[in-house]
Amino acid sequence: MLRKRLFITLGLGVSTMLSGGLQAAQVDLSPAVALTSINTTNVADVRVAVEARKWVALDQDQEPGSEARVELNRKASNKRRSVFDITIPGFWMTGKKGDDGQIYQQIEIPGLGSHDELGQPDLPRYKFHLALPFSKGKVSMRGEVQELRRFQDILVWPQSVPELDGEKDTGTPEQFVLDRETYAGKGSWPGTFSPESYEIGKALRGIPAIHGEAWPVQWDPSSRELQVAGKITYILDHDGDEEQFEPITQERFKLAELTFINWEILEPVFGPNLWFYTADYLFIYPDSSYADEIKPLVDQKKARGFKVTEMNVADDIGASTCNTIRTAIQTWEAAIPFSRDAYALLVGDTDVIPHCTSPDGDQTDDSYASTDGDDLNEEIYLGRLSVDSEADLANQVSKILTYEDHPSPFCCYNRAGLWAHKENAPGKYEGAHETVRTFAYADAPIFETFYGSQTGVTDSDVANRVSNGVGVMAYRGHGSSGSTATSWNQTSEYFNGLDVSTLSNPLSRSPVVWSFACTNSKLDENDSIAEKWMELADAGSSSYYGATRTSYTDQNHVLDEWMFRAVYDEGLLTQSHAIERGEAQMAALIGARNAWMYLLLGDPDMKIRTKNPYTITIKIPELIEICKFCELPIQVLDEVGNPLPNALVGLWKPSQRDLPNMEGETWVNGYTDEKGLITLPYSALTEGELYYSVEDGAGNAVFEKIQVVK
Repeated sequence: MLRKRLFITLGLGVSTMLSGGLQAAQVDLSPAVALTSINTTNVADVRVAVEARKWVALDQDQEPGSEARVELNRKASNKRRSVFDITIPGFWMTGKKGDDGQIYQQIEIPGLGSHDELGQPDLPRYKFHLALPFSKGKVSMRGEVQELRRFQDILVWPQSVPELDGEKDTGTPEQFVLDRETYAGKGSWPGTFSPESYEIGKALRGIPAIHGEAWPVQWDPSSRELQVAGKITYILDHDGDEEQFEPITQERFKLAELTFINWEILEPVFGPNLWFYTADYLFIYPDSSYADEIKPLVDQKKARGFKVTEMNVADDIGASTCNTIRTAIQTWEAAIPFSRDAYALLVGDTDVIPHCTSPDGDQTDDSYASTDGDDLNEEIYLGRLSVDSEADLANQVSKILTYEDHPSPFCCYNRAGLWAHKENAPGKYEGAHETVRTFAYADAPIFETFYGSQTGVTDSDVANRVSNGVGVMAYRGHGSSGSTATSWNQTSEYFNGLDVSTLSNPLSRSPVVWSFACTNSKLDENDSIAEKWMELADAGSSSYYGATRTSYTDQNHVLDEWMFRAVYDEGLLTQSHAIERGEAQMAALIGARNAWMYLLLGDPDMKIRTKNPYTITIKIPELIEICKFCELPIQVLDEVGNPLPNALVGLWKPSQRDLPNMEGETWVNGYTDEKGLITLPYSALTEGELYYSVEDGAGNAVFEKIQVVK
């Protein structure tokens, strides 16, 4: 918290003297440009000039730029102890000139993040999550260095106020900051290779965990010696009484596999629920007049197996403030068992459901998703539909349901558009997208590029691609509340509300839009560009992920990269899960502040389509008779008639008086077996409609109904 408050105090006006001992560097430190290793023979000095970048190899067999390897030692690890190794093949060293005229060395280890403490040495660190089989106690940690390399005459670059993207042609450049006490001190910084112990917290909605750090690099400002642990073993002892936990959903289990460094050891403690999907979904809207328009989406969630709760601000909450709405959400979430997932959709603009304020002072919706404090370890998967009227809501719900349940089988979901601002091309924004485009994905999309540096690339090219169909359109560059892209190409065009209004993509081709830019989702302005994409009745986007404030450049680069990796390489197709993964990796590697600013306009349960959909064949009766305590056999087949295993099938039968927050006569779900078969119990006590849903792991879905007759 202290670190965040310092960031707020600094803002953008860094002066000669800053609070907390921070100042523009005034310590008399001479230039440091020579690098020497004392652990090797025949070492030549390496001189790095300002803005020059050089790879310093610790392992000559590894290519320059090779990432640090983090490996769990399975033999030494168990439920009471976790052991992992960090091996560093080398590091990048870049010469940078400070405002004090001194030449500094910025140290970067691929795959590791930064200490991210303003004014302190900008040294690499590794942030990790460790799952635990019990929820109380402490975890001790120590590091045992296997190979230490020492380098002399290094003046380490301090963590400065990072560059901001800005809303026009250029943003706010990085601003130099230095902590005078640290740089005038004696002894290594940090003083140890890791913290000594941790209190146990939670992650992924209740899994006992610690949020740990490993510090394999140290620097002594008095001697200017840099110490790099080429290989270091970390041992964490977590001895305690193992607790019993209900199995978590398969979806959360998949995210946990990617989140916790020791999950393969702890997974038997939690285990995935292989039989049912257990989750709750909360809808909050302004007043009862919105109930009819949101009902089709409510019905879909009930049929998919969600226990649905509806609240409206006027009747159930009482006041349109962050605190009152947040309290209502906290009360709802607290009653949900740990094993169940929790989703929430805010329905309304900021005049009825306002933004909250993050610890950094940013406009945010994330506080609604964090029910146990102001942190980014959120308990709820959250989205918003920023609607202004009942008609607006009906249009947006229609687009969401079309994307999720009735997409065009002849579309374009295997295509992804990369749209970038021209500044500093082929570096910066274009370079960030090239990192995305050239990654070796497990399930790579067909990329199409719209780079503003290229002659002849215009707003019309982007609009035509969206109108003709694309699964994801991702923008990287300068933006504003009124334009997705500002002055982005060779003719300095703005892609604004007028351009959005020209989009003609049919409902079945509305893409997912990610905008890694500034203030696109500043919802308290009338109306932001993100809202315009969503409001377009017969076109536009099916969801929009953007920032409420001016966002940080390097954090956006990492977020861009990891959102694509989460979806196309790690298979996290549920958009809120991909967002959680992308933001967590951004926080671990470069900093977390952008995470507070970003919000999702759309359904957090939506699966991002990465392939063209196919029609699921379902063998199910066309009608059923009134029956109490009966069974319904169902078979699910893929596009060529093969059995479709592990497809989620749900049944929901409302009563004749379908009231909010009532489960109805039937509410059940389960996964198909290897033959695509499942038999679900049901009760149909009255005439009407029995809703059923089917969804496979790729997002191919059916949401239909069976008539119930006497």
